[in-house]
Amino acid sequence: MRTGFLHGLLGTQVTVDLWPHPITGPASETWEITEKIDEEICPTDENDSNNGKLPAYVLGTFRCRSTDDNDEGKKLGIVKIYKQIPYDGTQFYDYEYRKQQAVEPYEPRELIALKALKHRGCVVVPELLGYRLTKQDAMEIVPRGCLMYIVWKQVPGEPLTEEAFWQAPLAKRDEIRAQFRHTYQQLVEYAPLISEIRKIIYDWTTGEMHISGFWRAASLDGYAKWDDYLFVQFDLVSANPSYKHYFTIGATDTYHDEKGWRCSAYEESPDRLNGL
Repeated sequence: MRTGFLHGLLGTQVTVDLWPHPITGPASETWEITEKIDEEICPTDENDSNNGKLPAYVLGTFRCRSTDDNDEGKKLGIVKIYKQIPYDGTQFYDYEYRKQQAVEPYEPRELIALKALKHRGCVVVPELLGYRLTKQDAMEIVPRGCLMYIVWKQVPGEPLTEEAFWQAPLAKRDEIRAQFRHTYQQLVEYAPLISEIRKIIYDWTTGEMHISGFWRAASLDGYAKWDDYLFVQFDLVSANPSYKHYFTIGATDTYHDEKGWRCSAYEESPDRLNGL
């Protein structure tokens, strides 16, 4: 993964418009970036962009805190930054060339999904707090290129990891699976298109669970419909013996369920499931 476009932002303050607007009219809130979580490059070339695809951009996720609260009650959030970057291979082209690549700010699909989920009162997704659609400064990497901020509430817990999940006792893993099934079916209108265990935010103390990861979201016809294969997609069961090569798993209290899936990534699943 290439990184490096979103650096030096710790301590930076970002002001976003509250959403929905209070009944008194438009209002804003300022957030201070406190920690970088990750950064991902989403490249494209000029031909793809001309064919209607999104511009090249960098996607960064940061922890933040509201500057509008007193010191004893800082509100914590997550800010997602979408920033246009030059077409693949043109990073070092001159200013005028990069300036011609600039596109107008737009609502990312993640923002559209979070708006809809909040409007429908979906409590299993972190609550959208505000956003800002703006442009880069004249001397940035893409002069006057699009720059978007989305802020949502930080929820209890941390993203699940394969290591933490598979090192937990069998009873705890089964509890998490049951909670995930219940949580997933509360999604309405949108669900994450890219499935991985880190999209599940889990509080090991209280059992509270949320689902994140709407950067690429799939539209739903009403509420999300459950399919047991979602356990495989979110890495909560193993259907492929090669999966164990990605990390070390110590679980030994495992079993095959009625579908033949191994409820541990440590041991091989049945031959009929190889390659899934």
